Amino acid sequence: MTIAVSTEGLHPTTESCLEALQWLQETKECRNVLDMGCGNGILSVVAASIWDAKVLAADISDKAVEDTRQMAAANGLGDVISVIRSDGIDNHLIKNNSPYDLICFNLLAEPIIKSAPLIKALLAKDGICIISGILRWESEAVINTFKELNIEIYKELSNTPWCTYLLCHKTETGIF
Repeated sequence: MTIAVSTEGLHPTTESCLEALQWLQETKECRNVLDMGCGNGILSVVAASIWDAKVLAADISDKAVEDTRQMAAANGLGDVISVIRSDGIDNHLIKNNSPYDLICFNLLAEPIIKSAPLIKALLAKDGICIISGILRWESEAVINTFKELNIEIYKELSNTPWCTYLLCHKTETGIF
């Protein structure tokens, strides 16, 4: 499938989320995806295309919601990508569609930390969460917050001052 998205001028955090999705394509099957802070919808479109997944895209911005709807329609994915306006992850539509095999949370460190318990609750037991938008100097607080919730770093992607992490549940036998 050809994806009609432009990566020109993307923020480094979005680029690293795309890299994470590409890496996950080889290792994980995702059928139910949440794209929190969906922006222009590029992560939603790529996730839906890679896995033929059902995606719920959410953003606080009306413009982002409209941009994501347009991007989904332009790629023939309007039937698998649902887009909602949401002021954060604590939304009944988000909760009702859980658990998620994959959660993309490309915001900033503070909302990620505040949302960590709900992210854990919404994530399937073998699910992956991509968190991004974290400046290197904020990463320790974010990592520690998830470790306290028994969520571990599976992979780190970073080549800028911004960090992106793939997280998953820790079990007695290891990750997942």
